Amino acid sequence: EPAPTQSAPTVLTLQLRATTKSSGVQPMLVRSIEHADKNARQINSWVASINDLHRHKPAPSVRYSKPMPDIESLMQIWPAKFEELLETARLPDAELSLELADLVRAMCAILDIPVYSSLTESLHVLFTLYSEFKANVHFQNQLEGLPDDGADGGVWGPM
Repeated sequence: EPAPTQSAPTVLTLQLRATTKSSGVQPMLVRSIEHADKNARQINSWVASINDLHRHKPAPSVRYSKPMPDIESLMQIWPAKFEELLETARLPDAELSLELADLVRAMCAILDIPVYSSLTESLHVLFTLYSEFKANVHFQNQLEGLPDDGADGGVWGPM
């Protein structure tokens, strides 16, 4: 039996497009509300359903052409000796006379991110890793000087 509260066809179409990632396949019918100035309830319902759609949209996913490490595995604590080496060693930076592509390869090698024929996918993993570190509560607390479990921030330095 049909539910007492029906889904709006446009919202259902948007949900299906978000799930199947087929945004440009076919044109969408745009509906309107007659006498919108007198139908605040319908407008509020529409806004609430679109907000709900955005809240439950599936996370973006990327398919790499070659195997890439999981971000969680890249975020694991490094061995103590390597951490000590990072304290004293000079990391590649803009002052190092390397081409940009070679600098990217060096940074990816330090972070255990494989580099294949194209740097694009490796850079995506690198920036995703950086984004995860920036959003991680543990590292935010560490940068703000709040107590943590003793692990240090590693190669990222102040964020």
